[in-house]
Amino acid sequence: MRNAKAMKNILIITSSYDKTIDYIIEKFSSTKFIRLNVDELDKYKISIISNPRYIVSLKSSEYEIDNLFESIHSIYYRKLFLPNLENYDKNYHTYMQKEIYSFIVGLVDSFQGKVLTKPSILRKVENKIFQLKVSIDLGFLLPNSLITNDNTQANKFNVSKIIAKPLSTGKLTNTTAIHSNLITENVEDIALTPIYFQEYIKKDYELRITVIKDVFYCVKIIADNKIDWREGEDNNLYELIDTPEIVKQECLDFLRACGLEFGAFDYIVSDGKYYFLECNPNGQWLWLELKLGLDISKSIVGYLND
Repeated sequence: MRNAKAMKNILIITSSYDKTIDYIIEKFSSTKFIRLNVDELDKYKISIISNPRYIVSLKSSEYEIDNLFESIHSIYYRKLFLPNLENYDKNYHTYMQKEIYSFIVGLVDSFQGKVLTKPSILRKVENKIFQLKVSIDLGFLLPNSLITNDNTQANKFNVSKIIAKPLSTGKLTNTTAIHSNLITENVEDIALTPIYFQEYIKKDYELRITVIKDVFYCVKIIADNKIDWREGEDNNLYELIDTPEIVKQECLDFLRACGLEFGAFDYIVSDGKYYFLECNPNGQWLWLELKLGLDISKSIVGYLND
């Protein structure tokens, strides 16, 4: 397979079990996708060659591309799930995982064209400490927050109700996630488990705003679970609404400050006030598209093709 730039291939860095990418490839069958499943890395032969130019070659049962970066228009970087290493000596697992991670991340970050979104940017923005600083600097309305590994400081946090949530993605495994929880007793030992504490604000409803460049999909969520709408998600009520102007401007400001073109934003609405919670720079969106008949996928593919 020998490709030219004019063919506008989109390289997708993902996993074999990414149902969102299955959906996109089937829906946009006329678009030329090159899929690389990192959890199946042994099915691909990737070489980065200095001869003396920087050249990336990719070979698999489906592709044989001598100069990958001249054959693609953009990269869609999804979630990076590593291969199963159980057949290798466990003493080498950590080393192998780091090498695979560096291999793929370095490859994507070195591409000078359009990437949604470079892992170097995701790694920074996914951290809640970084998000907290950016949102404060931008003047967003926020719940009172405390991030600490100090028991005394945590127990002095003077708000009526406290939520604890993860600092990063909250993933333990591919299927197990840590969500926000209400704190009902004193904190005892967090010296080696720093926690993000936040004031619980009684909400009228929540907003999930998915943004691709300057296209907004603002969904109102009325949830049974008043702590975290992701718990008991099937019982939630969803409605597409116009994006409030203050929220739209904040989302654009945040994206610009972080060098992002995509973000999935979460807000609480209480007594007419909009409280920023967080932005997932690589957030899920397919369930909203399917529930409400949205065209988020069209906006994403359109951006990658532009």
